[in-house]
Amino acid sequence: MNNPRIYNALSDEARVQRLLKKQQRHEREVHRVRRNRIIAIFAIVFIFLGVQLGVKIMRTKQINQQVASQRQTVTKIKHQNKKLQEKVSDLKDPNYVAKMIRYKYYYSKPGETIYTIPEKADDEQ
Repeated sequence: MNNPRIYNALSDEARVQRLLKKQQRHEREVHRVRRNRIIAIFAIVFIFLGVQLGVKIMRTKQINQQVASQRQTVTKIKHQNKKLQEKVSDLKDPNYVAKMIRYKYYYSKPGETIYTIPEKADDEQ
């Protein structure tokens, strides 16, 4: 130790320790950044998949509602069809047609008299 000692200078061991700590801090920072990036990528993927799943669920629900409304419409149309089929079968019966014409258009058979009686209103009962 012939050189003059500088009191503010670090010893070699302290310098090595400081460099090791600095290297460890740098490694931790690199690992932290990598970890955060990986977490961010997974979060973006999960959010994307969640949105896609939500859209599919909503679309399925909408289609199910449309199916239900179409089934109701089909049921109503079948009911109307059944009534119309009954009317068609009634109109094929000549006795029914004759009654209908006599009632609706006030036709009469020879020797028959038609009287019109007013119907009672709900207020007069």
